[in-house]
Amino acid sequence: MAAASSAPVSARRQARHVTVFLDVDGVLNSYPVPKLRGMAEGRKKLHAWHYELHYRPSVVEFFDRIVETHEVDVVWLSTWSQRCKSELEPKFGLRNSFDVIEMPDETHNRFAHDPQQWWKARAMEDWLATHEHGRAIWIDDDLAWPATRDYFLKHYSPNRLKLIAPDFAHGLTKAHLKEIREFAYPKASSQKTIDTKPGGPMTKASTTSDPKGTS
Repeated sequence: MAAASSAPVSARRQARHVTVFLDVDGVLNSYPVPKLRGMAEGRKKLHAWHYELHYRPSVVEFFDRIVETHEVDVVWLSTWSQRCKSELEPKFGLRNSFDVIEMPDETHNRFAHDPQQWWKARAMEDWLATHEHGRAIWIDDDLAWPATRDYFLKHYSPNRLKLIAPDFAHGLTKAHLKEIREFAYPKASSQKTIDTKPGGPMTKASTTSDPKGTS
């Protein structure tokens, strides 16, 4: 994460703080991407953990910038677990290092369709329970599973938890990055309506992909 500032943090800045929970495959990495499309999108390739990844440097750079310019932390929430730090961060060329929530077992994303069993869903609920006033963005292509998406939409205000489910074949788009920026730095008029309690007004998550079991 970006180095913490020693200056006092105002209540307004604390209220604006957002934690981004970031998946890898289907979000940063889309494999395979056809050569012509990869060139048009400015994608690069890297090899890590016996896999080839196709990613957009501009998307990776976005997360470096946002932790440096906004009240944002990023946490890896991926089956890559500690490999996010040991392999992906240096190979992506990230300036900042992010915390990791470890995959606790070998289920990977087998239960992504079930918010009671999926390890990522349990991790998110644990974080939301221990950060009563925390605001979060959860980015994962598997959030396209209706049962999981609907569960979190029902239980958490959209001003507290934003769900973004990119299409696996394309990953994060410019439109998604705009949504992230706007959630992390809401306009003054929308700040007055922020409700961090469960049961607040609901809106649809950003879901453009079909349900899959990939990570």
